[in-house]
Amino acid sequence: MKQQVASNSHGSRPAPSPVAARPRVSRPAPPNLVKQAPSPPASVPAPGAKAKPRAMAVARRQLAVPAPERRETVEEEVVRLRGEVEALRREVQRLLRLNADLQHSNKAVVTDPPPRNPPPPPPKKAPAPPPPPPPPPRQQQQQRGSSRTSPAPVSQATTLLDTYNSMAKHQRHTQRRSAAAAATSQASIVDELQNRSTHLLAIKADVETKAEFIKDLIKKVQTSTFANVEQVLTFVDWLDQQLSTLADETAVLKHFNWPERKADALREAASEYRHIKCLVTDVSSLSDDGSPTSCDATLRKISSLLDRLEKSMNRLVNLRNSVMPTHRELRIPTDWMLDSGIVSKMRLASVSLAKVYMRRVLKELDRDTTGNEDNLVAQSVRFTYRVHQFAGGLDCEAMHKFEELRRRVQPVSSA
Repeated sequence: MKQQVASNSHGSRPAPSPVAARPRVSRPAPPNLVKQAPSPPASVPAPGAKAKPRAMAVARRQLAVPAPERRETVEEEVVRLRGEVEALRREVQRLLRLNADLQHSNKAVVTDPPPRNPPPPPPKKAPAPPPPPPPPPRQQQQQRGSSRTSPAPVSQATTLLDTYNSMAKHQRHTQRRSAAAAATSQASIVDELQNRSTHLLAIKADVETKAEFIKDLIKKVQTSTFANVEQVLTFVDWLDQQLSTLADETAVLKHFNWPERKADALREAASEYRHIKCLVTDVSSLSDDGSPTSCDATLRKISSLLDRLEKSMNRLVNLRNSVMPTHRELRIPTDWMLDSGIVSKMRLASVSLAKVYMRRVLKELDRDTTGNEDNLVAQSVRFTYRVHQFAGGLDCEAMHKFEELRRRVQPVSSA
């Protein structure tokens, strides 16, 4: 029960109700908006009676002091915040649905024409479906659109391929014609050169005019037999002289059944025998006749001849191991390759070189003008040892020269 307290402008006292009124809170409100009625005085005098001064002062203080504001509790604040969060969530869902509907309508407008009868809106009570994915970018839409119109590029590519194949075929045909024309022209040029070349004309003439002569040479090469290598040397010299009458031996003989294998073997044997024979002759003809040449020059010449003998011996041994079966098959003499043949002559020639070498050294020691006796003696001993190894020994004359050289060395070594 509410009591109104009125104050008189002439100083009349209020007539409060004996029962204090309680404020009623309907709902929570902010502290600044809550109004609370002032509490009535504790004791109100009877109407018409004069109140005491002390009671009047207490009543004035109660009217002047406002009631304390009421604050929210933690539970009330939690409830209020939850309500606000729920309201925000509902608003967000509504906005998402609205955005999805707008996106769907935009996509339908871009891709397909709008339907005559638009579908009814979805019921409000149904749960909202998840939002669809965002529309693809414009580049992908353009690619999809271009894929729908792909028959035109394919047809263009087919036309381009046909054009390229036809051009390549035409180019190959042109190249074949040009190659055939070049071959024809080259053949004509070769024919013209052959007809104008004097060398080719001479070869053709030899093939036509000397056919019987060449056939006779072929018969002699195939049927000839030889008793020794000297006969081989003579026959090869005669054969070379006969073939030298041809304009070109190789070019003419390839038109005939020339026994090339036997002819080459005869020439090889004759060439090797002639080379060794000339070398042995040069070594045997060497003598120390008191020529004015210096001692060093003479000794170097003798050493070079021994080197040539050693190389020829090695080459002859290799030739003997490789061609002796072939020479026997072709009935070519092989006795000259054995140790009892030209090899023995080479060894004897080396011994003669040792004699000349030691004789020249002894003469130089007799003069005693160089002052290089020890060096000369050492060179002579080394050379004599090489000859001993090559020839397999020394003859009596060579040993006598060596003993004389050793007697010359003893006084020098004792001094």
